[in-house]
Amino acid sequence: MKITWIKIDIEAVTAYQPPFFSGSMLRGALGVTLKRMVCINPSYQCSGCFATATCLYYDFFEKVNLYHPYRIVSALGMKHLAFSIYLFEDRVAQMPYILSAMKKSLEETGLGKDQQKVKVANIHVGVHLVYDGERFLPIDRVQPCSTSVEECYRDVRLEFRMPLRMKMNNHLIYHTPSLPTLITTIHHRYRALKGLPSQKLGYRIEGEIEKSDLHYLDLYRYSNRQKCRMKLGGVIGSVVIRGLDERSYGYLKIGEVIGAGKQTVFGLGDYRLTPLKEYQ
Repeated sequence: MKITWIKIDIEAVTAYQPPFFSGSMLRGALGVTLKRMVCINPSYQCSGCFATATCLYYDFFEKVNLYHPYRIVSALGMKHLAFSIYLFEDRVAQMPYILSAMKKSLEETGLGKDQQKVKVANIHVGVHLVYDGERFLPIDRVQPCSTSVEECYRDVRLEFRMPLRMKMNNHLIYHTPSLPTLITTIHHRYRALKGLPSQKLGYRIEGEIEKSDLHYLDLYRYSNRQKCRMKLGGVIGSVVIRGLDERSYGYLKIGEVIGAGKQTVFGLGDYRLTPLKEYQ
């Protein structure tokens, strides 16, 4: 298993106080700005547009019933605005557009219903500074990351930093999901991002969740498409897993990059995986 990606880290000046959950707001601002930048249709309408096959905005915001090739991750309850954008596989090449669009989103489009302008303090891509608060710097040294699994730990801890939103039999999960359910959702997302056809997992998962303090947390976002406030909650906290097989560990390691569950574009399903020995 292998996934190619880049991570863009953006930090704003400290004067702005973001809302408790910023993922929906950030994605909305990016969408407005990106459409202004790339739309070449005189009608400014996506429906029936001649350019949808190659349009970055359409790919990121208008396609439905698929796994989008990016996600925006921000912490809950931030004191000042700092967040990350992950781009996956072929969309890594679109990094310059996303860098420019996100800066314009904060400084020109503005955030939230009040369209509050926020100055960008710095932007990093990986370890490289690409914007210093005044100007963009050369990005020729930036190289995509490639996550592949070269070692396996049988006992791990998953700490969900954002709610994990999952369904089973079309019902939202309000408790700790089973290990097969968690790994299967990562498996399907991984294959979709790689452009591979959907298929069953195809092996027997080993391991069990020994301990969990996951609890349900409700979040909300406003949908401009549906013109209403929508729930966006999931389970948050940590789990301890023991006895993992190598392949299942690989999926959990990939999930640390691509996210797990539903609504990952808003940052949901973000977690950190740590070998359990680090806690002993």
